[in-house]
Amino acid sequence: MNIRSTIRSLSAAALLLLGASASAQPDSAPPEGNAAVTTEIIEENDGTLTLVHETVIAAPVAEVWKTLSTAEGWAMWGPSFAKFDLRQGGSIETGYHKNAAVGDERNIRHRILAFVPERIMAIRVEYAPPGPIDPALVTKLWGVYELEPGGNGHTSLRISGLGYGTDEASTKLLEFFEQGNVWSIETMRKNLEAQMGAHAGSPPKEGE
Repeated sequence: MNIRSTIRSLSAAALLLLGASASAQPDSAPPEGNAAVTTEIIEENDGTLTLVHETVIAAPVAEVWKTLSTAEGWAMWGPSFAKFDLRQGGSIETGYHKNAAVGDERNIRHRILAFVPERIMAIRVEYAPPGPIDPALVTKLWGVYELEPGGNGHTSLRISGLGYGTDEASTKLLEFFEQGNVWSIETMRKNLEAQMGAHAGSPPKEGE
């Protein structure tokens, strides 16, 4: 039987992004005027759990896709550094510490499993440094980001984290991401809206 405990998020790192500290999570209430992030935990037929977060972002799908498909956009989710190789089998390397750079052993490396531009991105963590959660558990997981264009230039965002076990360590890991993913989504939302607002207020380029 499926466990479908859909709840409004109460607190806020990111889905398989790992580096955000739980102590850095913001207050529970989403910014005024924004859709809340909903959380759902689903028990699959094989006994594993899937963690799902959904919300609506007040930005066109092309802009939300950039946050998943470029180094500059990926940084909107929270890391201080990101290196991106957008292709099937490509890699994403991120760092959350000060002065993070390519190859730092404290960085997190993801593998891109598949993507459809402006629709879906599937990734898994290939390497995670020792930290608040067990890297061996994290590398068993994979994540799927799904985008759906909506009305008024908004975008529906669904993030699924698959492969969670039901043992004590896996349960703690799921609880960590259940809150941390909300922090990451709200961080991306805030940064994207700020960027779009700045562009909207910029003077037109020569020739426009």
